[in-house]
Amino acid sequence: MNTNNNTSSTFQANLAGWNRETAFLSVGNFNNRYFEEIVKMQEDAVPNIYEELKKGPTLLVHALDKIYPNTVKCEGYVPLATICNIWLNILSKKL
Repeated sequence: MNTNNNTSSTFQANLAGWNRETAFLSVGNFNNRYFEEIVKMQEDAVPNIYEELKKGPTLLVHALDKIYPNTVKCEGYVPLATICNIWLNILSKKL
C-alpha cells in the first residue's frame, strides 16, 4: 500500500470534497465524484480510511465495502459504530 504524502493529500482532498458536497444530506451520498475517487484509490486509500475510522464512526466504511467486497456481510440494520469497529478490527490485522 502506498502511504506517501501525495497519496494522503489526494485522499484528504477527496474526503474534503465529499464532506463538503454531502454535509447537508440526510443520508450519505455515495453517488459522488469525490467518494468514487476515494474508492478508485483502492488499497492506497485504506491507511487513510483506517486513520479516519480511529477518530470515530464514519461513512467511509462504505468505501471499504467497495474496496474489499464481501468482507463484511450484515443482515438487517447494523449501527454505523458497530460496522466501523468491525472494520477497525479487520484493518488492524491487515496494516
